[in-house]
Amino acid sequence: MRITSWDIEDEDVIQQDVNGTIPRGYIQFAASEGAQIINSEFGYLGDVEPGRRGFDLFGGGGPSHDMEIRDSRFHNMWMAFYSNGAYNITVDNSEYYDNIKYSLDLHTTTHDMNITNNWIHDNPIGPICSDRCWNIIIEGNLIEDTTTAAIFFSRNMTDSIARNNHVINARTGIIVSESPNNQIYNNTIEGATREGMGLINPELPDDGLTEGNVVYDNVISDSEIGIRATRSHNNIVQNTIFSDIESSEYRLLADSSLIIGRQDFDNALISEDDLVAGNFVEIADSGIIEVFEGERDREENGDGGEDDGSGDDEEEEEREGDLYNTDIEPYRRTLNDGDEITVNSSQNPPNYHHQKLMTLPTIGGLSSKSLKFTLFSFYLSAPRLVVLLLALSCHPSDCKVQ
Repeated sequence: MRITSWDIEDEDVIQQDVNGTIPRGYIQFAASEGAQIINSEFGYLGDVEPGRRGFDLFGGGGPSHDMEIRDSRFHNMWMAFYSNGAYNITVDNSEYYDNIKYSLDLHTTTHDMNITNNWIHDNPIGPICSDRCWNIIIEGNLIEDTTTAAIFFSRNMTDSIARNNHVINARTGIIVSESPNNQIYNNTIEGATREGMGLINPELPDDGLTEGNVVYDNVISDSEIGIRATRSHNNIVQNTIFSDIESSEYRLLADSSLIIGRQDFDNALISEDDLVAGNFVEIADSGIIEVFEGERDREENGDGGEDDGSGDDEEEEEREGDLYNTDIEPYRRTLNDGDEITVNSSQNPPNYHHQKLMTLPTIGGLSSKSLKFTLFSFYLSAPRLVVLLLALSCHPSDCKVQ
């Protein structure tokens, strides 16, 4: 089935202007149940009027539900999909391209919807879920050449997942705005001109807060910034693979906090540019890390740079950072006044004092309850030695001399 607008005088489809003011044909669903759209094409439909936006589940008379869209094409629409309150919707193995306003706009309490295995390309924005949507799964999609965000969680979207998507060429790969308690994982993001991923709140959030989101096992490459947090707090980012990041792997703005965990750091820059508000970063469960103040020369860390003969590379190589064992205690730092730190993973012993109590079964006939070892370790950077001090104390019933 193929449905388009048509001008009988010009004998051609009806083009739309950038404001959506030209009346065109449209597809409307009102309180529909069990619709199936299979092997179909929809093009050159819709305008700015509610209920006539293109492919429009506008909610008149009640929400539409239990709809399947499969193996179909949607192009040159004002909105290729709009829903209000819809539920139990599947959009699978379809193509969305050259749409004017939105490709897929899930809106106003739409829930229990799956967007899977689609090719979504050459749109101003990819799938966006906005205004109290929940239980949405965006999975396995190829999203290319998007003007703004390839995937957008917006305005109190909750309990939803974006996973196994491949994003190529967008301003931002995935944005979470005013939306808590979502999961974003196993996505690959390439060529983001601003950031691969954004965890943000507007200056005056009124729909929700971006907090409690878990972002893990993603790959971000060839992008200006890896992950940006703006006015957001208590989100967890784990095990991100970065490559060819132009500016910062992590960027914190406007009084944000970010928890980084299970991360292998390779010259990762964590930065901020606020002159008033501070930004807080925590690194946990990431083994021993080496932290340098400021930005290190990325070229001398294996990115293909050449020695310019000035001696600066040798000086940079010899500069040492501070070591922290994040498996024992998280590294925490407040950044302000344009602070930057560079983080590398390290197998060297830490240079801070750490105390750990260990109870051993038997030593020299003493019982486990009678002997405790207190192990102190610290790193002496000049001679590069590790000194271990072992303090023994006996239980009063076993030792006469304390």
